[in-house]
Amino acid sequence: MSPGEAAPAGIVPSSLTREELLRRATDLVPILKSRAARTEELRQVPPESVQDLVASGLIRIGNPRRYGGQDVEVDTAFEAAFELGRGCGSTAWCYALWTAHNWWLGHFPERAQDEFFATGPDTLFSSGLNPAGGKSEPVSGGLRVSGRWGFSSGCDASTWAMVAVQGPRAGGLSWLLLP
Repeated sequence: MSPGEAAPAGIVPSSLTREELLRRATDLVPILKSRAARTEELRQVPPESVQDLVASGLIRIGNPRRYGGQDVEVDTAFEAAFELGRGCGSTAWCYALWTAHNWWLGHFPERAQDEFFATGPDTLFSSGLNPAGGKSEPVSGGLRVSGRWGFSSGCDASTWAMVAVQGPRAGGLSWLLLP
């Protein structure tokens, strides 16, 4: 956030240090380790592990500062993921994707960021970027999207998805962020 720029209503920028965030990741290792077998059985990160990641503030490392971001280098997210992986590789993988996605979103137009973070700074999205599964066609007011995407790590805890689709222009590829 630049000086004088206000955070959107209801979002408070955070200021945890890199060291504190990495300590919090270390604290989660035994908890995630105790849930690792269950994570494998469920084939998804258990809701309580997602809540632990959210409560720790680690999810917000990738957020733009004005949307509750931690204001640390994005590499801190990957350091945290390496640490979390000592407890559960699957949870660490999804964590890294969610955090990288939120960092990526910070490069989108402000309107898209406002819509995405309207429900709060802990909003998550997954992605299905193989365009072979979907298509789009122009309709009044936007695009109609249809198709199937094969896999999207972390989709169970996500409220948004980014998908790649063919068209609407010949040979074109569109990336769409969908609630």
